[in-house]
Amino acid sequence: MASLSEIISRNVVDSLPVGLLIVDQRGNFVTANPAAAAILGFSQEELLGRGLGELFFTNDANYRFGQVLVDVIQKELVGLCREVPYHRPEGDERQLSIISSYLHGEAAQAGVVIILHDMTELARVKRRETEILMEVNKAQEDKIRSLSRLAASVAHQIRNPAAAIGGFAARLEKFLTAHDLDSAYPGIIIDEAKRLESLVATVGRFAALSRLHLAPTSLADILDRARRQAETRADALGRTVLWQETAPEAELVVDPDLLAAALTELFQNALEYADRDRVTIRVSGSLAPEHVHLQVADDGPGIAAADRPHIFDPFYSSRPEGAGMGLALAQEILIEHKGSIALAPGADRGARFDLVIPLFPRQPAGTAAASPLS
Repeated sequence: MASLSEIISRNVVDSLPVGLLIVDQRGNFVTANPAAAAILGFSQEELLGRGLGELFFTNDANYRFGQVLVDVIQKELVGLCREVPYHRPEGDERQLSIISSYLHGEAAQAGVVIILHDMTELARVKRRETEILMEVNKAQEDKIRSLSRLAASVAHQIRNPAAAIGGFAARLEKFLTAHDLDSAYPGIIIDEAKRLESLVATVGRFAALSRLHLAPTSLADILDRARRQAETRADALGRTVLWQETAPEAELVVDPDLLAAALTELFQNALEYADRDRVTIRVSGSLAPEHVHLQVADDGPGIAAADRPHIFDPFYSSRPEGAGMGLALAQEILIEHKGSIALAPGADRGARFDLVIPLFPRQPAGTAAASPLS
């Protein structure tokens, strides 16, 4: 008659929601709970007393699965974790997570304990999420390519007329002054022509993006370039920048000019939208195995809820004098580097942008400027 402890142990093992197997030194299964049998596609009776080779090595598709168990037994490994494909007897493929460990003890008692998780559905969801993300990124890239072509056409068509309008308005103003005629209209035309020329120049920068020029550099150097350009803009606006930086040390292979230009756009955005003359810009982040994560935040008025969905759209600006191209440029530069930029959820004050920058190139999209965008 089984003891109380044996009954409790058996019921605990049988009720586990994960698969539990115990294999002896000869490679035979001595314990298999119902969850393990269901995951592997066998009954408990079919598993118990049979060996790894008999069950799994007859199917070449399960070689990796069986080899994990053999490695644990032969090498006496402890705490081995693997994700491997597994083909059930009826033919359907599953994705399993295996946690296995060698049990040390007397020779007759030593063996392997195996915990199985069926990760098939989770793997399917992850694959679908990856596919959706790739589709979204492809749509963004296609949109930017189309806008680049449109921008090039617009810049070409408007540049000469804008220059002509400004030139003739200046001549008209001189003519009126020479004949003692007073009118504000020529000055207004000249100012608007200058604004139009500035818009054309900005659009031209967007349209001029070509191939990336990758080079080894440091994140510190890129940030330093962007800060210097932002300081120049701050002086022009009569504002002072207080920098708070806790960015990680990181070595990158990127286009240094372009990445500095993208950060400059974020810094200048903070300066131009500030509602005070002293502006705080915070740069922080963390380092991952393949990426650096940056956060760029300011203490300005923030971004209105109605504007938030559109801030990366070319030509969208909440300022009458704005061209609405800065954040679009920054986004394209990040996309070209196979990175990303997003506006973080709203706070009480200020705006925060989250950037993901790959440390090394990975199939760059093939466009981005050959010269600095400054």
